[in-house]
Amino acid sequence: MAHSWLQRKRKGELMELAQRANLPDVDGLLKDDLVDLLYNHLGSNAHYAKQSVFSDFYGRTASPYKRERVSTAETALMVPRPSRRQTVIKRADSESETPELTPEKPFMMRTPRAVDRIASRVAHVDYPASPAQLAEVADQSFQVAKTKATELWNRTKIDEAIEYVRDNASSVAAIQTLILVIEASGLQWNTLGTTFLGSTPPVLGATNDVYIPELWLLLTSDWWAPATLWSLTSWVLPLLVSYFFNLTLRSNTQRESPSRQSTIDPFTFNIVRAILAYSAYRIPVIGAGLVGEPGIARAQTLNWGPFSEATVRTVRENVPGEYYGLQIGSVVGLLVSLYTAALQK
Repeated sequence: MAHSWLQRKRKGELMELAQRANLPDVDGLLKDDLVDLLYNHLGSNAHYAKQSVFSDFYGRTASPYKRERVSTAETALMVPRPSRRQTVIKRADSESETPELTPEKPFMMRTPRAVDRIASRVAHVDYPASPAQLAEVADQSFQVAKTKATELWNRTKIDEAIEYVRDNASSVAAIQTLILVIEASGLQWNTLGTTFLGSTPPVLGATNDVYIPELWLLLTSDWWAPATLWSLTSWVLPLLVSYFFNLTLRSNTQRESPSRQSTIDPFTFNIVRAILAYSAYRIPVIGAGLVGEPGIARAQTLNWGPFSEATVRTVRENVPGEYYGLQIGSVVGLLVSLYTAALQK
């Protein structure tokens, strides 16, 4: 059959047939998808039968009954029937003659009708299906189910959503934003706290307590002071410094590649972020021998600018990973920015 004829072709031959059939965008298709696309396209565009390349395809898709009907019509054209007018003229010319039957001419004129009757009888005979026909029916059913499943999957737009997320997540900005979101979420979760709201109705003999965030803390300095300190040290000041000290501007100007120019230098951003985290959240410890009291280590109480020691401690102790978590985030940002710059060379 036509589908098996396409299935026996190699992928290179199928690609050549797709070009002859004016099918665009077939480079990334698999062989089975390419066979289905060619089968549907050639079946709906019969004018390709004039090309010798597709003669085998349309020769296999033609129905034997249709070919027999066509041959019958051609036979009828080849052996025309005499009309009544011709018979009347013949009788006028030979009124005195006795009509004689010619056995050859009536036999020839009855041939198309006999063929039609035989064809109609053969068409109505129920033959048992052969294994090849059963296999073809099963293959057609499978292709229909596959087509419907593909259409349903394409309607969900899941592939497009995955590609969109992948394209936007594969960047330095996306990774840096993810690090900042993790730090901010951990800080706010540990800073706001929760209050008891009530209990759920008993389900299977058990009740669950419901807690909600203490939103009234948003109006106090206990929430705004740590949030402001973290914002200044984690992204506000690093963004400001990396905007003015952008090392990518000079390198891109020398290489004449403005498309690679970045508004913010991610390398400078993470360096400034690590320095600010070190200066604000570290706990300097003086050795026991320096203070004259062996065996005792004293920690200095440090404020950071206008922020008190309690505010600094709140940020340091509530960010995921604490002080080391802030530094790990900066190191990850540095490595990602260096790797991206190396790939763009």
